[in-house]
This record gives sequence, structure tokens and C-alpha cells, in this order.
Amino acid sequence: SSEHVNITDPKALASPPIPLCEDKFYAKLPCYDFVWSGNQSRRVSDIVSAIMANNPGRPIPTNKVWFLLWPEEVDAWFTSHPLHAPGALHFTERNATMISYGVQTNSSSAPKRGQTEDPTFKFIVPLQIAAEREIARFLIGDPKFCWSFGFKEFAQPAVVKDVTISPLNLMGPVFFLAFSMFSFALQLGFLATEKELKLCQAMTVMGVYDTAYWLSWLIWDGILTFVSSLFLVLFGMMFQFDFFLKNSFFVIFLLFLLFHLAFMLSSFISKSSSATTVGFLVFLIVFITQVCVASL
Repeated sequence: SSEHVNITDPKALASPPIPLCEDKFYAKLPCYDFVWSGNQSRRVSDIVSAIMANNPGRPIPTNKVWFLLWPEEVDAWFTSHPLHAPGALHFTERNATMISYGVQTNSSSAPKRGQTEDPTFKFIVPLQIAAEREIARFLIGDPKFCWSFGFKEFAQPAVVKDVTISPLNLMGPVFFLAFSMFSFALQLGFLATEKELKLCQAMTVMGVYDTAYWLSWLIWDGILTFVSSLFLVLFGMMFQFDFFLKNSFFVIFLLFLLFHLAFMLSSFISKSSSATTVGFLVFLIVFITQVCVASL
């Protein structure tokens, strides 16, 4: 199915053969390539025989086609025999020069192993082309009449969100958030502990400038956060995750540098016991926001 992808230059499907019923993603055996109804008309029977004999690349044997008298019987048969045939042809002989037909599908889009089966172009279009070809040959009396043309779908954007399940889609956002918030919560706790123990005031009494105190924090935690964020982005690109390949390297890298946020929030926390609570509260808020945005 093309509903998950952008179609800018669709290719024509020219004279495709009626496929084996076993080629369906899901089929129950014994299965039939198609079912047909025609009110026991001799002319319709000849047309169906020609469809079977002239199927491109593979004549269809009689044991792969099922016959019923009326369309209502076909409906009942489809209901009682699910997945035994992909579709049906209904013929009506109106007069000596007019034979009408209808195509009935008994399939829907079915996903399997990352691919989606399109019943229209895989089963219905081949049935339609075969019916039109053999009706035209029968009515003009030329069994070798050339009937060759193709169908193509309209150019279109993707209309359905791709629901392909991957480890990155399932656990990626939670892992990246936890990776960033883990160091954030630790830094917040260390800062609150030193603030609670008044280490900065003690160092000031000993003659150490405040700039030296904060510079030591910035250098040590800055290096650790810089290296961990850099390796996270590089490993994401190495494993070919689209999130890392299709976005700016510098934007993603700066996204994981959250240590400055810990310095800002630490000024509002006076006890180390509150630091862990605040850290996980921030994690919870961001996680809920992330889930809500992903569901839109």
C-alpha cells in the first residue's frame, strides 16, 4: 500500500497477470485465484475460459477457479469461506452485443513483516484488465486482438502515519530523556548538598574566591556532560537512527547539555533531600509532555 509513502512519479501497471491465490499475505487452503458468476451463460463461460487460458505467463487451471450462479451466492460463499479467494468477477449477458461485468474484492490492506499488501493493484486491477480484454476479443470475434494498457495511481503525499514498530520509536524517547535527566538529577543533588553544608562559605573564609568554586564545578561537570552528550549523538549517528541523521548535529548536541539547568534550579533549593524530588519531578513533567506530544 502506498498510503504510508510519498508518490511523486507513479509507475504504470501494464497487463499484469492474475496472481496465485497463495501469493496473498494471508490465505486459507485450498484457495482459488478468483470466483465468478454468470447465470450459466455459455458465452460467459467461454469468456472465463479465455481469461484462464490467456493469463499472462501462467494459464489458470480449472481447480483454481470457483463458479457460482448469482452474485448473492458469491457473497454467501465469501462469508462462509474467508481468505479462500481474493476477489470475484460477476458477468451479465444483456444482449448479443453487450456483456457487462463487475469486480468484487474480498481482500483488504494487510500488513506483514513491515510491508503492506495492496489488494487493488495486486488482485483487482489484474481481474479487471483480464475481463475487459476477453470480453472485447469475444465480441469482435478476434481471439488475438491486442489489448494492452496500464493503470497507475494518482501522485499523492503520504496520507497515513507510518506505524512501523522499531526499538527507537518505542524506547528511544524514554532512553534519551532518562540519559539527560540522570546526570541532571545527580548534579542538582551535589550542588544542593554543598549548599546545605555551606562549603562555599567555608572556602570563602579560607580565602578562596567564589569564582574558583564555581569554575571548578563548571570545568568538571561541563567536561563530563560534554563528553557524554557527544558520545550519545555520535552513537546515534553510527547506528543510523533517523532522529540523529535528519536533524542538525549541533542542535541535538546542545539539547543534551542540560547541566546549566541544574545550576539554575539549585539556587532555589536549600536541602539536598529536596534535590532528588525536584529532579524526578522535572523528569515526570517532561515525560508526560513527551507522551502527549507523541500521541498528536
